[in-house]
Amino acid sequence: MSNADQLLENAPSRPRALAEAALVLVTVFIPGNLAVLGMVPRLVVTLLLAAWGLLLLRPWTDWRSGQRLRAVGCVLLFGLALGASSAVGWFGGDAFVPPPRLGVRHTSVSVEGEGQAARKVVELNHVAPGLPADGRLEVGDRILAVDGKPLSSSDPEVEFQERIREAGGGASTELRFTVERKGETREVTVAVGPARNAGPFNKSDSMLWLCLRAIGVCILVGLLLWRDGQGPAQLGLVRAGLGRELLIAFPVLLGAYAANIVASIPIAVIGKLLNLTGKELLARKEMATGLVELGLSVPVFAAAMVLVASFEELTFRGFLIPRMKVLLGNWSAAVLLSAAIFGVGHVYEGSLAVVQISVLGAYFGFVFIRRFRLPSVMLAHAALNTISFTLMLWLQRSGWLEKLPTQPPP
Repeated sequence: MSNADQLLENAPSRPRALAEAALVLVTVFIPGNLAVLGMVPRLVVTLLLAAWGLLLLRPWTDWRSGQRLRAVGCVLLFGLALGASSAVGWFGGDAFVPPPRLGVRHTSVSVEGEGQAARKVVELNHVAPGLPADGRLEVGDRILAVDGKPLSSSDPEVEFQERIREAGGGASTELRFTVERKGETREVTVAVGPARNAGPFNKSDSMLWLCLRAIGVCILVGLLLWRDGQGPAQLGLVRAGLGRELLIAFPVLLGAYAANIVASIPIAVIGKLLNLTGKELLARKEMATGLVELGLSVPVFAAAMVLVASFEELTFRGFLIPRMKVLLGNWSAAVLLSAAIFGVGHVYEGSLAVVQISVLGAYFGFVFIRRFRLPSVMLAHAALNTISFTLMLWLQRSGWLEKLPTQPPP
């Protein structure tokens, strides 16, 4: 039996493959965001997931056939899987994300003074109702200085947003703007709230919840495989050749960096053309800052990544790609769809990052279907994340992380 045939042994029917893939994806993406819902919607979503899973696992069939211990074990394991994957939504604390600190949109305009060269200034073109700037700043205001310090004439928008984001060290504070309004210069003071801290790493225990979710989803995937009459081999996890598989992780890791570099060039051009570069850098910087501020050492982070990266590969490559193959009938199409979904799951890193991570997911996916083995991809993914974290930690400790240019949304 070929590796590809082994991966599809006892594969479910198309309707069941779709139902299983959808359940796993919903369990990956939805429960972690339950904290934004009220108690009743949160309970409804959890109960719907429970009903969905039980319909696929059908523990009552074992109960009726006299295998009651097996039925009870199935229910208990599924309860553990659902509880672990949704725990952050129930017990992870307040998921409130502060609104924009100021609540304005702006553009850069060139102005000329008498006997002076043209210079760029920030001009407001939108003031959001109900946010701090409402009633204080107006559309058409030109921002000349923040807290008495003039803005750069070369790129005032970047500096304007950076000043807003960093004011008060991110805590609630007051900002004093020197504005030109209808030909007159005046001072306007605005009280602003706390700065955002984007991404899933905005709490000290974020990695714990991430690992718990990984365990829950892995249990769910295992249960679905078991109910289909499948096992680890159908995920690309086999003992034969494991040592060689782990050695192959090194060239797979090098290939991942090459894929990242190749993807970065057109993405950078697109970002420049769409004027998204600053915002993308901000999202990356906030994610990196939140990650290093968790206070984890490199060995602890590496250990966590063995679990987290393994969960992502097991879910998006080992489990999802064969299900997509059943649905689409083509391995390449299955890889690309799985990679796109994988990229969307990283939207907190920025819109262009979704594209870059989708490319990385496609690379890992094609490596997987080239060999139909998963350990090398899992290890390479964990190593890639750990090396990136080590670099972030070095940038933070050297002071370079804070110096990286950004264009944060005010």
